[in-house]
Amino acid sequence: MLELKKREANFGLELKEKYQAPATLAQCFRCGACSGICPVEKVEEDFDPRVFVHGVLLGLKEKLLSGEAIWKCSGCGSCIPVCPMDVKPMEVIKALKAVVEKRDPELALEMRFKVGRLARVDAGKCIACLTCVRDCPFGAPYITEEGYAVIQPDKCKGCGICVVECPARAIILNASPEMIATVRGGGHG
Repeated sequence: MLELKKREANFGLELKEKYQAPATLAQCFRCGACSGICPVEKVEEDFDPRVFVHGVLLGLKEKLLSGEAIWKCSGCGSCIPVCPMDVKPMEVIKALKAVVEKRDPELALEMRFKVGRLARVDAGKCIACLTCVRDCPFGAPYITEEGYAVIQPDKCKGCGICVVECPARAIILNASPEMIATVRGGGHG
């Protein structure tokens, strides 16, 4: 049950002005087209794109920003072309993430790691073989001068390729096999 006591009525306006949330935000009428096509919604119980849009419209700022759910969005964009009102739920979620990233960058990284949207390297296990560097389609890993791989958070998409390919099993990703398959499939599989 959503708690309506702690509301910030201008939250939608703040997202539009400061974080480029879509101007069409208030036009959402909860048709469910975004939820029906969303691949993450199919594998994550607490994820529904329209809930985020309506949470913003209701001014539930802290409720939306304090949870894990926004970090589960793969950013595939499947929700954008199906919305009859051009609300762009993915862009709303992206704006919510930007608020947290600005407020507390370390928390944002922790949440991404916790929900399986960011891989990490166990430096003690890494053998600097370059497999992750060669295989990552996003260019996220690199080898440090100290001789172990590091994942660049701004480039990591949480696809899991580096985890599967690492011969030393030094890379950690907290994603379910279903979620990895969803992210690898680009959101359409």
